Amino acid sequence: MNVVGYAYATEDKKYLSSQLESLGKYGCDRIVLETDLFTGGGHPHKELENSLSEMSSGDQLIVYELVCLGKSIIQLAELVAVLREKNIELVVVNRRPGLEDVDNKTYMAMIEAMSATEKIIIRERTSRGLEQARKNGRVGGRPKISKETVEKIQFLYKNNKHTLREIADECDISLGTAYKYTQAR
Repeated sequence: MNVVGYAYATEDKKYLSSQLESLGKYGCDRIVLETDLFTGGGHPHKELENSLSEMSSGDQLIVYELVCLGKSIIQLAELVAVLREKNIELVVVNRRPGLEDVDNKTYMAMIEAMSATEKIIIRERTSRGLEQARKNGRVGGRPKISKETVEKIQFLYKNNKHTLREIADECDISLGTAYKYTQAR
């Protein structure tokens, strides 16, 4: 069994020291330090993903606090699901007050339950927002084009006198829409 600690570099050197000290006391075989979270790069959790790909069933991933993973509650639940599938245990060393005595399995189940609740809340807010927009006369999606415009698009295309770009410009539509209606039967 490998015990892998995960920490992230932060501007707060004291917090980074707390992470590393705590992971060292936990007895990690290896500590992975994420250094590119704030560089604006396209892959902010590269070291974490590399470590997970190297870990196997029965290993443990140790973090100082959940915030060290730098993930939203939904992303966190997705990570917990991946770890469960790989049979890797996530251990959070420093839990919020009131949760210190909760066993790890229950703690992870709580994260997944909060994530499911958050998804429902987001879905409900989105539905309410769309409904309110419809009541105010706003309809989502691409604007409809008239039958006459569709016929014009197809006529210009069939007569091979215009490129798709020219058709799009002449009919005041996007290139994708021009392509869509030239391929329609």
